[in-house]
Amino acid sequence: MIKEILVCLEGSPSSDAALRTAMSIAALLPARLVGLAVVDEPDIRAGAAVGIGGSAFKHERDEALVADAHARATEWLNAFERRCREAKIAAYALEIVGRPADAILEETDKHDLTVLGRDANFRFETASDDSKTREAILHKATRPVLVVPESVHDLGTRVVLAFDGSGAARRALASFAGSGLATGREVYVATVDDNGARAWDLAAEAVDLLKQQRVPATPHNIVSALSNTEALFTFAESSGAGLLVMGAFAHSRLQHLFHGSVTRGIVERTTIPLYLQH
Repeated sequence: MIKEILVCLEGSPSSDAALRTAMSIAALLPARLVGLAVVDEPDIRAGAAVGIGGSAFKHERDEALVADAHARATEWLNAFERRCREAKIAAYALEIVGRPADAILEETDKHDLTVLGRDANFRFETASDDSKTREAILHKATRPVLVVPESVHDLGTRVVLAFDGSGAARRALASFAGSGLATGREVYVATVDDNGARAWDLAAEAVDLLKQQRVPATPHNIVSALSNTEALFTFAESSGAGLLVMGAFAHSRLQHLFHGSVTRGIVERTTIPLYLQH
């Protein structure tokens, strides 16, 4: 059961969606929220090389950016604490100075679930886009990560669990079943394969595994001319799912879903939250 949730904050609509979703989960379970803001001082101070005459200007600029980053972090964490207090959700705020990916990954190991806005930019002082931090987290986090698109408000009442029989898919199934997130939700197990019978057998196996953990589910085999990614999302959308559970970096027919540019593609393609587990 999820007892503590790390939610990553950086003031954008994407982080606001992550916080709304994290608050809805925390209220349901219940669980405690930990709001994390990262001040990327190392990258701010690294900056670009300058000549001798520009060193004083760079120092002043760096000091101003670091001060601004701390001020923003304080603002976001104060707002986080206020919202949680008003919603009567147990919470505490945490500010860390360091490179965002390293800081967040260190904290993910200490919490049951990490909630991340899909388009969050933790390097807001030095870059206009921060997909690299997101990808580093998805590649290296050992505990489940929930990636939330900006338009999402909650997880809805239906869940699609993608199952391909891989170790990653089995770990995703087990962690999801034990998380408490299945409570009160319909769970559909979906297996994509060119062989319908094989897909059905795998989906049925997953349903049996869920049953052992007292999570009722129904199996669905998907045979489609679409790519695996598109077939899975089409099924999730048609079933009205508010959450998609997947094993990341699976070593099977679906392994390409989480390789290189396709990792970025599947995260950016989704309109519903992704629960990802190695």
